[in-house]
Amino acid sequence: MSEANVNPIRILREAITLPFTAVFMVGLCAFINWTTAPGHWWVQWVILGMGIAVLSAWARAFKLLFAAGALAAIGAWAYRHWGEAGRTRVERWGASLRGNASQ
Repeated sequence: MSEANVNPIRILREAITLPFTAVFMVGLCAFINWTTAPGHWWVQWVILGMGIAVLSAWARAFKLLFAAGALAAIGAWAYRHWGEAGRTRVERWGASLRGNASQ
C-alpha cells in the first residue's frame, strides 16, 4: 500500500475538489460532443464515469471521518473512565517503551 493511499489530507482534498473537476471535465466533453458529433451523445459515459469517481471519493472521505470520529469517541470514553490516573499510566508505559527502544 503506497503512502498516497493512506494520506488523510489527500483523501479529504479529493473529496472536495473532485466534484469541481468532474463538472469541468463533463462540460468540456459535452462541448466537444456537441461540436463534433451532436447526433451521437457519447458524453453520457463521461458523466457516468465521473459520477462513480466522485461517489467513491466521497465514500473514502466518509470512511475516514467515521474512523476519526470513532477514535475520538473511544478516547473520550477512556479519559472519562480512567481519568488523569489512566493518562499518567499510559504516558509512563510509553516512556518505558521509548527507553527500551533506545537501548
